[in-house]
Amino acid sequence: MGSRPSAPTTYRPTPTAPTIYQSVIPEEDYKNLSNYVDDLKEQRKKKKTDREAMGFGGAQFQQRIGQYSQAEADAYAKAMPKRPPGSPGSTSQP
Repeated sequence: MGSRPSAPTTYRPTPTAPTIYQSVIPEEDYKNLSNYVDDLKEQRKKKKTDREAMGFGGAQFQQRIGQYSQAEADAYAKAMPKRPPGSPGSTSQP
């Protein structure tokens, strides 16, 4: 039984300190961003007023939800089987 040969020698570079980068953002970019955000807010406000003018505002939406719920309840009640008079649970007596 023989001994194993030694593993090959590998050389690795010694670690160095990381390179630190620093970005300088010009003041003009902050102004442009501020103007862009203001523009987005104006667009959002305009879209909201346009939706409300078309009838999709909060109050109109709630009213439509109520109408849909009432129509659904009415359709459900209409589809329920009718009980003949005198049957258990019927409201009219013979």
